[in-house]
Amino acid sequence: MRRLAANPWLALPQKEPFVLAMDAPLIQAFNAKAQPRHRYDLSLYPEPYFGLHTASVVVLNLNPGWHPQDATVHAQAEFAAMSRSSLRHNLRPHPFLHLQPLAMTPGGRWWHQRVRRLAAEVGFEAVAHRLACVQFTPYHSEEFTSNSPVLPSQQYSFGLVWDAIARGAEIVVMRSWNLWSAAIPELAAYERTHRGSNPRSPYLSPGNLKSSYGRIVESLRRDA
Repeated sequence: MRRLAANPWLALPQKEPFVLAMDAPLIQAFNAKAQPRHRYDLSLYPEPYFGLHTASVVVLNLNPGWHPQDATVHAQAEFAAMSRSSLRHNLRPHPFLHLQPLAMTPGGRWWHQRVRRLAAEVGFEAVAHRLACVQFTPYHSEEFTSNSPVLPSQQYSFGLVWDAIARGAEIVVMRSWNLWSAAIPELAAYERTHRGSNPRSPYLSPGNLKSSYGRIVESLRRDA
């Protein structure tokens, strides 16, 4: 199993544009040619992952979306501090950035909806502490495109997934199986890899996860 590299997000600039130096040339070249809905908004804090890096359930998503209210939220000192703590893997007491007790942000409302059934089943605290997410691409955009460049920082995110496989975590591919399985071929043979039936509506629910849902619930309860 591959070794987890040093965390590049510790070097995120203190002011915008919020883009890592290693990613900047590729992102800037992409944004210069991309359609507006595909451009990455570098005024927002990147969100390559949320939650503890030792989580028992890890969901794989595509990239953080974009909402008109994001600029206001990300400009708040409290949210900025939480975002940087999340990037350092030390956000407490609720380590999943968008699963705080009050869903007061666009991201919070989105994630609370996606885990609503799961939280009713095992309790919000169990979900907020034992669920993690890794995004395929860390920067915000209104819509993802397959023309998005492969970024150096993605290797750290992929390392988090390899680490999850090594410790036997349940892994749920919420969106973009083709991208994830190409980047991490180990997912195809890993017995704890799960896929939802509707990637356009990726809820962590019995309807979407089918027989895998029970395993996710069992894992969250077992590690309580």
